[in-house]
Amino acid sequence: MKNSAIILLFFIFAAGISVETVSGQGPVNPAGAGNGILGFGFGPGIPYFGGSGFGPAILVHYDQSIWRAGPGSVSLGGQMGVSFFSTDFTHRGDPYTNRWTNVGIVFRSAYHYGWKVRGLDTYAGFGAGTLFNMYRNTEYGAPINDTQVGFLPTCFIGGTYFFNNVIGMNAEFGYNFAIASIGLDFRFSR
Repeated sequence: MKNSAIILLFFIFAAGISVETVSGQGPVNPAGAGNGILGFGFGPGIPYFGGSGFGPAILVHYDQSIWRAGPGSVSLGGQMGVSFFSTDFTHRGDPYTNRWTNVGIVFRSAYHYGWKVRGLDTYAGFGAGTLFNMYRNTEYGAPINDTQVGFLPTCFIGGTYFFNNVIGMNAEFGYNFAIASIGLDFRFSR
């Protein structure tokens, strides 16, 4: 937890920003053409390749608005996500463990609708990339380790409310490493 806080502070100071906590002071069109958004989030992960149960997911994404499209803009970017799942059980007195670790790298695109509401960015999009699934099973005496590589399609809808010109709170839903995620977004304008 301490390392996460240090990394977050590094990004804030590296961007040369002053943190304002005044609500409603964000930009009118946060994801306008030419702006970039770096986001960090976490939530309940999606089990891939046989994983089951609840597992946490950690997400990092970057979206760069490329051009205006109607009342909004289109962004291109990338995302990386990691999720963890495990199952522990006992059968006839013997303990067993199954573990899944999923790592995905995705190219993504989104449409950001311009509501002309100060600080509000809403978007929807899709992506495609590669998923690496690492599996470990301790059943029946000998451990089994397996890694699978597969195609990873994603789709998502989300929104961010920027408290100032740089920092915002984000929520995203969909088939995107996590069923739902919350986190922080940092806006970089040209």
